[in-house]
Amino acid sequence: MQTFDPAQIEQDIIKQKTKLRKLSHNYQTNFQNIEKKILIDVEEIEKLTTQNKKIIPEIDYANIKNKSINDEIIALVKKRGCVVIRNVFEKEKVIKWNHKIERYIDENNYYEDQKEKAGLDQYFSDLKSGKPQIFGLYWSKSQIEARQSENMVIVKSWLNNLWTHEFNNTKIFDPDKELVYADRVRRREAGDASLGLSPHCDASSVERWIDDAFQKVYNPIFSDQFEKHDPFNALFRDQTQEIESAAVSHVFRTFQGWMALTTQGPSDGTLQLVPIAKSMAYILTRALLDDVPENSLCGSMPGRALSINPEYHSLLLRALISIPKVYPGDTVWWHPDIVHAVEDKHYGKNYSNVIYVGSTPYCRKNLDYAKKQSVKFLEGKSPPDFAAEDYEANYKGRATIDDLTSLGKKQMALENWN
Repeated sequence: MQTFDPAQIEQDIIKQKTKLRKLSHNYQTNFQNIEKKILIDVEEIEKLTTQNKKIIPEIDYANIKNKSINDEIIALVKKRGCVVIRNVFEKEKVIKWNHKIERYIDENNYYEDQKEKAGLDQYFSDLKSGKPQIFGLYWSKSQIEARQSENMVIVKSWLNNLWTHEFNNTKIFDPDKELVYADRVRRREAGDASLGLSPHCDASSVERWIDDAFQKVYNPIFSDQFEKHDPFNALFRDQTQEIESAAVSHVFRTFQGWMALTTQGPSDGTLQLVPIAKSMAYILTRALLDDVPENSLCGSMPGRALSINPEYHSLLLRALISIPKVYPGDTVWWHPDIVHAVEDKHYGKNYSNVIYVGSTPYCRKNLDYAKKQSVKFLEGKSPPDFAAEDYEANYKGRATIDDLTSLGKKQMALENWN
């Protein structure tokens, strides 16, 4: 298994950039060709924005359940790399979940706990608000109920099956079995200006260039075969190695995602996306150009999210758009290669609340993580990928193994899948 020595990262970057350039007949021409293709997508998005037309595909949950999604919609989801799936849960149920989370926070004095543990979570370490906007809560009963629900299982199975997940009769992952990736809650109050997140990609940064498996995933991009790169090809995605950090996920997600607990949309301090599934090709090859220092990858830092910035990625940022208005019970999903951000300020009048619910199908990589995560669940502690704030260890009303269905236990690697 490949490992990374923090003291050698800069030397690794220099070495691997030289190697990756040699995969192309001319790495500069390769970038220019990719840039031209991405420009077409960017200009299409700009045009649709000007015309006030829909850009991010929207699907109703009922159509997924009834298996009535046409090929045209599927092609658009794969092109955009993101989708809004509406009405996954009934509005009334979600409103109750939201209120239960609020009570869970208040009854356990989360705000006081958070002040004492300020600074442990380095991912959101720059937030200045008196009240937290991201809550280090993973085991509330509302979150558990959403994760193990039949509706969520159906949605994630559909998303997973968008990927090519079997090669030579060997499954990279099982699209119909889920290993839950416990994540946090966002509760962004009206007027908040602390939570804005600049454009980035999660789940590794420099590893996308220096890790052996990532190099295999992206080989067509570096090898003058951009057209052959399929973002939905799972081959080698389950073999990637990430630098140890509480700001980096160590699972394979087919999609990142969240479920809306409240109504929110543009200007409500919510999600923004660059809806171009192949945009990673631009990011990867841009870092190989001669104007980028040899020991740099356009500003991306080890153990952090992959940085997207105006100096090197201005073309992509032209396509950064806010998600459409969503309502309690709607879900939003985006491919792990998709650039995303959070609006700088919440100009709305009500809370913008979500439960994060990424899709992590059954595979060896995810099973290894799920087994570690299950220990933390039983102890009420923060999952392995997150800062060890451990707020919930002594919280009243925290979900326990008794709150898990048989499916929920399988998802948490507490029972074996048949």
